[in-house]
Amino acid sequence: MGELGTGLDPTRERLLEAAGEEFAAHGFDGATIRAICRRAGANLAAVNYHFGDKERLYYEAVLAAHRCGLPHDPDLSAPPEAGPAERLRIYVRRFLEQVVAVDRSRSWHHDLMLREMIRPSGVCEALTEERIRPRFRRLREIVEELAPGLEQRRLDALCFTVIGQCLFYRMGRSVAERLIGPQAWARLDTEFLADHITRCSLAAVEAWAAPVEAGR
Repeated sequence: MGELGTGLDPTRERLLEAAGEEFAAHGFDGATIRAICRRAGANLAAVNYHFGDKERLYYEAVLAAHRCGLPHDPDLSAPPEAGPAERLRIYVRRFLEQVVAVDRSRSWHHDLMLREMIRPSGVCEALTEERIRPRFRRLREIVEELAPGLEQRRLDALCFTVIGQCLFYRMGRSVAERLIGPQAWARLDTEFLADHITRCSLAAVEAWAAPVEAGR
């Protein structure tokens, strides 16, 4: 199967885009194959041909939402020669740019992921195991190298602090933009936020690493 946005199969792409919009607006139970096909300008048999069933179509739509519509699954890894602080900066920047897509306008991708975050489905569980957990493990390795010896719950909390900062600029955009205005919000571009989040995260890691070092 082709990826969304690759141009390999226009019908599949239209179905996936239409499915994302329908699932985001009505949820899995409320969206119908008929409505999706009508929106995509495709016949009912096309869903079975390209995806097999509604469940698989939903999975592919959530996967596309996780990528925020980008055509390829991003690799958040850094060059092996980079130090842990630089690897964290690269991780944050790519997360903002490729996963959160902070510079892109709100779309069904955002709404569908929000639905999954509030009421996770079986698809979310599969997505976590296949896509999200490996990336979280990579982040944990970076933080652990920055502050070796931290207890597990502190390590987990620091990782979630990094992720939470990144996600805020997508999930909280509607309110935040109203708070500071569109022009001020536009100045919070990917480069600025990557530097800001990395610096804040490094400061937090260093603050918790200090007692560990002192206690040795």
